[in-house]
Amino acid sequence: MKQVISKCGNICSSCPWGVWIRKNQSPDEWESFVRDVKKYLGYTPTKNPCHGCQTPTENLAKDVGVHNFLRGCSARKCAFHNNFKNCAYCSIYPCDKIKVMNLNNSRKDVEQRIGEPLPDDKYLAYVHIFEGKKTLDKIRSGLQPDQIHAVKKIDLKPPSIVPFPEVKMTTKTSSYKSLHDILSRIITSDLGLINTDTLAVQDLLTSRRRVLLKLLWIVAKHGIVEGSRLSTDSITINKQKKGTSGFPTTESGWRRWVEILEQVGIKGDMELAPLDKDELISPIGWLRDRISGSNNPAWYLKIALDEAYGGSNVLKDLVSYVELLDGEFSTRAFTKFSRADMSFLKAK
Repeated sequence: MKQVISKCGNICSSCPWGVWIRKNQSPDEWESFVRDVKKYLGYTPTKNPCHGCQTPTENLAKDVGVHNFLRGCSARKCAFHNNFKNCAYCSIYPCDKIKVMNLNNSRKDVEQRIGEPLPDDKYLAYVHIFEGKKTLDKIRSGLQPDQIHAVKKIDLKPPSIVPFPEVKMTTKTSSYKSLHDILSRIITSDLGLINTDTLAVQDLLTSRRRVLLKLLWIVAKHGIVEGSRLSTDSITINKQKKGTSGFPTTESGWRRWVEILEQVGIKGDMELAPLDKDELISPIGWLRDRISGSNNPAWYLKIALDEAYGGSNVLKDLVSYVELLDGEFSTRAFTKFSRADMSFLKAK
């Protein structure tokens, strides 16, 4: 059978969630297959099979849960938008979105999670098929220059920020003005991403900005002051994120977010509880928010502001600002925070 390759390079025709792999399996073979998938990938294939990334969105069955993921996949949407067979044909390949999608899908990652060597046949059956960039790299190496096409650029709509109000400048309002300037820089930052005028990377930037603002809100509202830093426990972060998509679920994911925070002058540090990793990480590789069998946090996120962003003084002002918004505006508080809205100063 000819391989079916997704837009991002995954091998759909060998995917445990796909319709192809199931065609010639007996019930007993399927049960054995499912056990292997669960062990090596951490998830159980869904009952209703996926019909593949290359299927046009309007033809995706609505009763297949995996199709919801396909509909929302920005790499797929970008490739369809540009009429690319797959991302290897794109002029800016590999973009930041493709790089992010291939951070935790290697043989080494799986072996670390399951705690044992991965047999070659299992690697080829369950892991290699999701090493999309390897597949795309191979395709790219065989393309001629005239087969690579320019990506379509789209306008990048800047985040909405409420201008600082016209008020008499006092010690207090001057502090808020400094905070407004810093928040504006953070909110509008490209967070180190390039090619943000493309559909896939712009979607990634929007997602990261959403997580960044929610994380800052949680830390400022619930964090404990420790010298020049704010410390927030994992249980609080997990509880307060309230369905915000994009939050990391693994230790490596959180450590990458520490690096992302550095792009906006936030010095982050992630401290795990002093226990064996097995007590902090779930069987599918997710970082627990609490120590197994207890209500104690499994880790803490600690942040400080770089002096170029105002240091500890602005961090304290951030805490005061969030406290004031939360007290005065309740359910509207976070929306105001995400726009650096300080119009309340006009009434004071």
